[in-house]
Amino acid sequence: MVDFSLEQCIEEFLADLVASNSVNPKWEGGPGEAFVCDNISGVLSSLGFIPETQEVAPGRTNVVCTISGSRGAPSLILNAHVDVVGVEGMNDPFKLRRDGDKLYGRGTYDMKGSVSVMLALGKFFAKEPPPGDVHLTFVCDEEDLSIGMEHLMNDWLPTLKEKPTAAIILEPTEESIGICHKGFAWYEIVIEGKAAHGSRPEEGIDAIFPLGAVIQEISEVEKKLYAKDAHPYLGHSSLHVGTLMGGTNLPVIAAESRLDWERRILPGELDADLEKEYERIVSTAKNYPGKHRVEPKKLFARPPMETLETAEIVQRLKKA
Repeated sequence: MVDFSLEQCIEEFLADLVASNSVNPKWEGGPGEAFVCDNISGVLSSLGFIPETQEVAPGRTNVVCTISGSRGAPSLILNAHVDVVGVEGMNDPFKLRRDGDKLYGRGTYDMKGSVSVMLALGKFFAKEPPPGDVHLTFVCDEEDLSIGMEHLMNDWLPTLKEKPTAAIILEPTEESIGICHKGFAWYEIVIEGKAAHGSRPEEGIDAIFPLGAVIQEISEVEKKLYAKDAHPYLGHSSLHVGTLMGGTNLPVIAAESRLDWERRILPGELDADLEKEYERIVSTAKNYPGKHRVEPKKLFARPPMETLETAEIVQRLKKA
C-alpha cells in the first residue's frame, strides 16, 4: 500500500530540482548538469535503488536507474533531460513558487516537472514494484547537441541484456501523445571574394552577390516542398535562412559572406533526396559568374522519428 500523495511528492522533488542550477553551458555561466544529477542519484539511492552516473563529458552527466519488475512483463524506458536554458531577465529563477494552480521556476515546465514525476514513480515503485523492468533515464545537453541522449543510445542501450519494448519521452505535450517528430539538418556556406574600394569594383571579387543567388534557390526549394502533400500531424518539411553575414563597410566590396540554413525533415524523406537538394543549393553559388571561392559545410543533423499509431504503447497510453 502506497501511503503518500504523488502530487505532493512531485512538488517537493520539483522544488529541489529547480534549486539545482543546471543551465546548459551553451548559455554564459551555465554550470552543466553534474550537480542536479548528483541530487537525482541521491534520491534514487535513498529509495534503495542503484543508480549509475555516466560522465558524458567533463561536468556533463547522465543518470540511469533500472527498477526491476516483479512479474516478467515487457520493459519500458522513461526519459527526461535535466539541463535548462539560460535565466537572463528572470527574478529568482532557482526558487519554485506557486501562483494558484501553477508552479514557476526555471525548468519547471521543460522539463524538471517530468524529472520530478519520474522520481515520484521511483518512490512509488520502491513500495509497489512494476510488472516489468522500468529504466529511468535522465540525460544532459538536450538544449544544445544532445550528447547525453547520444551516449544513452550508443553506449548504454546496447549493454542491456533485454532490449526495452518501448520508450516514453516525457517532454511536455499538454497531455497529448506525440508519435512523430521532424528531424533537422544545419548547413553553412561561406563565399570568399576579394575586398576593394567601391569606386574600383573591377579590382575586387564581390562575395555577396553569389549569396543572393543561394537565397533565391533556397526560396525556390521551399516552394516545392510546400507543394507536396503535408504530413497528417507535422505538416510540410521546410527550410529557412537562419543567419546571414557579409561585408565590413558600406563603401567596400565584400571579401567574405556566410549563410547558415536549416532544413526540417519529415519521416520518410530519403537521405539521397536531401543530399541532392543540398548539392543543388551549393551549386548555385559555385556556378555563379566570377572568381569567388565557395566553402560549403554540413554542420549538424538529427533524423526524424515516427511511431505507428497502431503500436501497442500508443494504444495503451490512449486508454490510460
